[in-house]
Amino acid sequence: MPEGRGSRIDSGTLRTGSFATRHPERLRAAADLLDQAAAAGDKAAGRFAEARVDSTPFGISPQARELAARWASALAARETDARVLGDATSDLAGRLRMSAGTPRSTGFRGRLAVAP
Repeated sequence: MPEGRGSRIDSGTLRTGSFATRHPERLRAAADLLDQAAAAGDKAAGRFAEARVDSTPFGISPQARELAARWASALAARETDARVLGDATSDLAGRLRMSAGTPRSTGFRGRLAVAP
């Protein structure tokens, strides 16, 4: 990512200014879309977890066991990535709702995941 891009969100503050007071409905609509994206991230994480559980080594050779271990490791990493992304997306949706003056939430989980 080029330097400076995304810095408004990365800094922990969301600069909405007067836009929030003029267009709260747009912020709420964006928050709803972010909630949908967070739900999709959670669903993807669940699928990665299922794939990790369902995959079994397909041979007894050391190479097959090593390949299966690498596959399980890759799936675990993708599961973690999807969960972190879903949680961060949900957090951003909550920030948008708060900026729009709507404390209620349809999907904000109120937590941030920390990557291991």
